Amino acid sequence: METDQIKFFEEANSERTMNEKIIGALIGTTLLMFSSQLISSEPPISKLVEPEGKVEYRRVDSEWKLVKRTKYLFEGYAVRTGENGSARLVNQLNGESKTIKANTEVEVVSSAIKVVSGSVSEPIPGDASFYQSLTNKFAKAQRYTTVRRSAGIGETENCDSKVRTIRKITISASFGDLAWRNACPEYSYRLVIDGGIPIEVAAQSTSEMIRYSVSNLVPGEHAYRVEVLDNDGIVYIPKRDSVLIVLNENEEAALLRELSEIGDDIILRTSFLEERGLFVAMMDSFRQYFGENPDDNGLRPLLIQAYQNLKLSDLREREARLYNASLGAES
Repeated sequence: METDQIKFFEEANSERTMNEKIIGALIGTTLLMFSSQLISSEPPISKLVEPEGKVEYRRVDSEWKLVKRTKYLFEGYAVRTGENGSARLVNQLNGESKTIKANTEVEVVSSAIKVVSGSVSEPIPGDASFYQSLTNKFAKAQRYTTVRRSAGIGETENCDSKVRTIRKITISASFGDLAWRNACPEYSYRLVIDGGIPIEVAAQSTSEMIRYSVSNLVPGEHAYRVEVLDNDGIVYIPKRDSVLIVLNENEEAALLRELSEIGDDIILRTSFLEERGLFVAMMDSFRQYFGENPDDNGLRPLLIQAYQNLKLSDLREREARLYNASLGAES
């Protein structure tokens, strides 16, 4: 009898311990996700522009890295210049800018620049109106950074044949690609424009996404849809077509001229492209930027948002995992 009682209590304790571990893991995961959102919900508070000579930046406790282009900085970042270096820091909250002189190190704090050594110029007033739209942009992007719990790293899911496309998109001769999710390695696609003869798009087993150039279309508005096929035939047709707008030569010339004036500012460039409906070009700009700046995790929600815009759910999920893993490493 005593043996049975001991066995019963051991099993009960074991079950209780297991339940406590499961509950603890769930709470830990929830807190991590919640804290990640709190940590990363704010936009950059400073922008480094016009770097000349040796200019470097770093995040807290990270290595110094050379700056060669416009760089957005979050709270806690630091900047330093060499003997021949200089740069201008623009406070996103109030629009003021200060020039960082040679042999100077500064830290970016909540509403000011803290001079660690060296000197900076007197502030020059500026326009801070862009900061509110930047705040809204980050708040919107933050909604898509949560990682689903249904599939972990290394796990697989069944192919989803429902390929959705963005409801309205703009292209031009220079930015002529449509893009959609690669639903399954063996699936092929039909691109139907204005109800015409379907364009056959072969299966691309290793592609991150499916891209197809339609830059030869006549300028104006068109209707399009993407149908999905397996080896036996059509498996998905969307309920309604999407809208495709093709810019004419004059419109594209104006577009390229404005992009040239924007220069290397990644947020201004992508915001401009987004406002004009060039969502694939916007995504490509972010992908190029993160290819060159893979550690710039603070801006990654904007790439996640770009994937969400184009219904590229697999890439959005992958990027969200990378983003959250980086937040965990930084905390």
